[in-house]
Amino acid sequence: MAKHPPALLNPKERGAALLLVLVALAFLMPLSLLLSDFALRRQRQVNARQQNVAGQAAVRGALDLTMARLQSGRIALVGPDQSARFELEEPETRLVRVRVSREPDAVLTLGGRVLGPEEAAELNVDQLGIDNLGGAVREYRRLEIYVVEAESPARSPFGAVRLLAVVARLDTGEVVCLGTRYDRGYFPPT
Repeated sequence: MAKHPPALLNPKERGAALLLVLVALAFLMPLSLLLSDFALRRQRQVNARQQNVAGQAAVRGALDLTMARLQSGRIALVGPDQSARFELEEPETRLVRVRVSREPDAVLTLGGRVLGPEEAAELNVDQLGIDNLGGAVREYRRLEIYVVEAESPARSPFGAVRLLAVVARLDTGEVVCLGTRYDRGYFPPT
């Protein structure tokens, strides 16, 4: 005859143990649901951050490419109020739309002051000055000012990333970035 192992609980204690397990589950279930909700929210934040970084890198790369094209002459905007548009799309990357517009030229003085077109109209920009060491330097430098707008459109569920930058071409031909601003969100088509 087979022997049955001894019961862990006697029949009278089984009901109390079952009730204790049900109470513990009822108490721990909301806590476990709350913790899983926190973990899911954190994962969404990480994914959104990765998408923002990818979009920001895409529009920054478009700005660098635009500056290189301006310096090489592949984008040639002769006068103010002219603009050029192009799109960058490579496999495995985000689409980026770029608009470059030319603004009125500005003049930079030896003292670091920026003069607008009205103030600079009367100046001789080829005038030479003397620096602190007694060497001849150009007193004024003409700057060609460009505004670059690069946008990586929204991809559900992530918003678009837009870069606005001011770029200047110095009279030496060098192109420098004077400032940038990144915006994230949903923008109307332009």
